[in-house]
Amino acid sequence: MKLKTQIVEMDITDLIKADWNYKTDGTEEQIEILINSIKKDKSVGVLAVREIGDKFEVIDGNHRLEALIRMKAKKVPCENFGDITKATAITIARRRNHKWFDDDLNAYAKIFKEDVIEEYSIEELEKFMPDTQEDMQNLLEVDDFDWDEAEETPKFDEEENLKTIKILVPEETYNLWGKWKEKCKTITGYDTDSKAFEFGIVEAMNGTTEEI
Repeated sequence: MKLKTQIVEMDITDLIKADWNYKTDGTEEQIEILINSIKKDKSVGVLAVREIGDKFEVIDGNHRLEALIRMKAKKVPCENFGDITKATAITIARRRNHKWFDDDLNAYAKIFKEDVIEEYSIEELEKFMPDTQEDMQNLLEVDDFDWDEAEETPKFDEEENLKTIKILVPEETYNLWGKWKEKCKTITGYDTDSKAFEFGIVEAMNGTTEEI
């Protein structure tokens, strides 16, 4: 198959951000980590653009463009999709930003411990990697999890005898719940609310040192 798009080096001043970009702006901390990542690799990848008059709208790479502007970069490699419609541009952006495959966290934890952490400290990695210190620490503790104990976790029939628990909680508690789910997924592979909730209850009961 012959590709139709062209990769060319463009002047930063010829690029404009997409006003329809559906991604959040990102925090200052996130932008700083992105800048550090670009500096670390001495590469920003290839931005995707479409032609609009005498300018080129960034279809994919608006955050990287912001980082480059702050870095006072002059040029950047771009994949030019030409004079395409906004609808087509949106579908391209969605496909290029979509996460097509899930991570095998056990496999990543293994190479993270055996290779990455041998060369970098968590403090160094935090400056240019998307993972938080807590995320990386969880990866280091994957093998410390007691799988025999996990096998004793109560099971339930997913098709019968299901009940609904509905509660309202403060934002702080809700945010903690999100972190707990991510930790459960990293350590045990549980990726549903019900499994994370069940595991949390079991862990709390197992950790109780006296009658409540």
